[in-house]
Amino acid sequence: MATYDTFLEIMNLMIGLLVAAAVLLGVVVLYNLGIMNYVERYRELATLKVLGFYDSEVAGYVYRENVVLTLLGSGLGLVLGIFLHRFIIVTAEVDAVMFGRQIHPMSYLFAFAMTIVFSVIVALVMHFRLKNIDMVESLKSVE
Repeated sequence: MATYDTFLEIMNLMIGLLVAAAVLLGVVVLYNLGIMNYVERYRELATLKVLGFYDSEVAGYVYRENVVLTLLGSGLGLVLGIFLHRFIIVTAEVDAVMFGRQIHPMSYLFAFAMTIVFSVIVALVMHFRLKNIDMVESLKSVE
């Protein structure tokens, strides 16, 4: 029994480490995608501001795209997560211990909610950047 308890403690530690790494990876990926979108479209966004678009309209233009990508990515990630879960469970099982193979619906909801929260945090960070776009930049043309 003591060996089993030790085994479960180690497994819980490993699961916690994997969840923490996944959270960190999610934040980094969403932030990098947001920054790349901002940097690549800086002149376009500056031109929109010169044409008279309000900050909220420019932000909405960028946010709509991010919301669609977040929802598509979340849906695809939840579906692919089923197969990844099965692979991990089958690989980690040993003869002495068999793990449950059922994923509870609350786990899906929690993963989706965390992705949405990270996306909102990135959107808030991007909002300040979008607000401070220099309109003179659109007048500087490389072409």
